[in-house]
Amino acid sequence: MTTEQEALDAIHHAFGNSAHAEVNTFPAGNVSITLTKGEHAATIDGHPESGWGWTVDPADDEGFSGHANTAGTLDEALADVRAALI
Repeated sequence: MTTEQEALDAIHHAFGNSAHAEVNTFPAGNVSITLTKGEHAATIDGHPESGWGWTVDPADDEGFSGHANTAGTLDEALADVRAALI
């Protein structure tokens, strides 16, 4: 299970102070992250046992359609998002 603090620590490790993040955790262990950096936004959703999906700058009609990008760990998802924002 990833706690809110663990997620925030991972985000800080990946982005330093250059991004703002909102983290929501759920009783089943799922985590939802909204990350903003400058003019861009990313969403990361997942669970440490099943993997993570992420999207950078989702279109208005993509809000509930899932994520085209996936990663096995939160750290991988954050690295992928960081690379997409550079």
